Amino acid sequence: MQQVISNLVLNATEAMSDRALPERRLRIAASQDGRDAIVLAVADSGTGLAPGAREHLFDAFWTTKEGGMGLGLTISQTIVEANGGQISAAPVPGGGTVFEVRLPRHMEAA
Repeated sequence: MQQVISNLVLNATEAMSDRALPERRLRIAASQDGRDAIVLAVADSGTGLAPGAREHLFDAFWTTKEGGMGLGLTISQTIVEANGGQISAAPVPGGGTVFEVRLPRHMEAA
């Protein structure tokens, strides 16, 4: 999960790189969804996702970054799903993107 969090924070930071410092906002929040899930959200105030990008974010070798490899979110999704969770992305009102990781609160031993 450390790799997932690290990737989401790096992506958020890079998404805001063209914004002036006062306009950059990174929000990391963890919460409990009822008694069954833990939710981690990483939100940025970057330019947001282009129309149609959400459908491809987790595809291997698909990237929005110049020079990107398109593996970070694919690997993150694999890690999250291997732990019984889900990862998704949504636009932030006013600009930016939020990635949300939902993990079961109680995972069964493998």
